[in-house]
Amino acid sequence: MILTILGYGAHGGRGGIDLYVANVLESLIKNKKIKQIDLYTKKKVYKKNRKIFFFNEENNLIFGLNIFKNIFKILRSDIILITHINLIIFLFIPIIFKKKVIIFTYGLDIWGSKKNIIYKYLISKINYIISMRKYTMNIFKKKYSSKGKFFFLLPNCIEYKNYKLNKYKNKNIISVARLDSSEKYKGIDETLEALSKLKGINFKYFVVGDGDDTQRLKTKSKKLSLDKKVFFLGKLSNSKRDKIFKNSHIISMPGSAKNFDTYPMRFVFLEAAQYGLKILASSPVSYDERILENKYVNLNFVNPKKISEITLMLKKLFGQKKYIDKKYLNDFSFNIFQKKINNIILKVYNI
Repeated sequence: MILTILGYGAHGGRGGIDLYVANVLESLIKNKKIKQIDLYTKKKVYKKNRKIFFFNEENNLIFGLNIFKNIFKILRSDIILITHINLIIFLFIPIIFKKKVIIFTYGLDIWGSKKNIIYKYLISKINYIISMRKYTMNIFKKKYSSKGKFFFLLPNCIEYKNYKLNKYKNKNIISVARLDSSEKYKGIDETLEALSKLKGINFKYFVVGDGDDTQRLKTKSKKLSLDKKVFFLGKLSNSKRDKIFKNSHIISMPGSAKNFDTYPMRFVFLEAAQYGLKILASSPVSYDERILENKYVNLNFVNPKKISEITLMLKKLFGQKKYIDKKYLNDFSFNIFQKKINNIILKVYNI
């Protein structure tokens, strides 16, 4: 079996979607029935494997020309995977020729944006849809016709490592996010405001991530008299970030922005859960995800627009012991993800 994969990035990329695609790629490499993967990405992918042939180019024009140059090779693929809806325009020829094309959907890319008539037409011609969450799948079905389409659910995952709990005297908090001014109110502002109302608790608040919104947040921290307790660490390596996880008690990401993604299995939550951190998150928009608070010990949801509710939840979580919820981590393990994506590929191949 030969696959073509189109994406923004994968191994070494920035952001949750690139990490998700890296897990897809890692899973498919291990499938013995897949002999070759032609990977077209905007960013360079830092992964070497004899099965993969790499094509990367950031410039849209050159990227498109490169795909057109290789169009006959792409048309000979058994299955084509488009890992972001914004990239379908580059593969309009295989779509029009009714090749087996799978499109991946996540969250904001579906319910947070409107597509023009060309995109809508191309989407209508794709019969195989993989969604990271049921909420996105349902929105997709409402926005675009579901007639004759095959839908597959493929939740996020973590390659679970059995870490030991680290008991630390301070009840530290951590947030991990891109600090871009175009993505305000994703949990940092809300956590700062809630922490300013806490009294008599010894804590440090670590903000991991960089971006052009950092200075505004630093200024806000100072105005709230938290500057001696809040530490903006910038972008860290995974090993340095994991060290902060190990010495923290709570991960706080109660974003209140209108388009904030409330997915309870976001990568950073799964990563923090490995170290037993309590998870403070925005209440999900869908009922199916809200009830997970009762299923997984470390998940805790709040109304992010009510600072008093966040403050009370922080106080409550400070009083609880760290706990590694193996059910949460096992239910969203890489092994399960790997089996699911390979089963999906085989089903599509045989349809």
